[in-house]
Amino acid sequence: MAGQTFTPTRSPAMPLGVRILHLEAENDLRVAQYINEGLLPSVLEHLAEHLRMSVSDLLALAGIKSSTYFERKRRRRPLSPEESSRVYRLAKVVEATEAYFEGDREAARRWLLNKKMALGGEAPLEFARTPEGSDYLIRLLGRMAHGIPS
Repeated sequence: MAGQTFTPTRSPAMPLGVRILHLEAENDLRVAQYINEGLLPSVLEHLAEHLRMSVSDLLALAGIKSSTYFERKRRRRPLSPEESSRVYRLAKVVEATEAYFEGDREAARRWLLNKKMALGGEAPLEFARTPEGSDYLIRLLGRMAHGIPS
């Protein structure tokens, strides 16, 4: 038995949201560091492009004033940690939804943007604006994937 070493057969999954935002983060610690440092305004552009929506519509969802965004972009300054967290939450929900729809981005987009009675008439992407809302949606998608009535 001497000399045996453990070799993992799988790599840990990347945290939700990092792919869409083009972040190099292999774990939640690095994601938290990015958010605490403040994400660059370009992440909003990546997410808006991914969702095929305007940056101004995404700014409204993330609760970020257009003037704040453009000023930060012009000065090459990061978003605040709070703004970064809101953007990251949206990206996490988008990736979780795409995983549920097995990579079908258009089906995921339709689900995210259409109002749901079960969410009080809000679209999932609107519902994801708070930590509680985004966490709920990610859990809901997990239950749906496992056939658990929600």
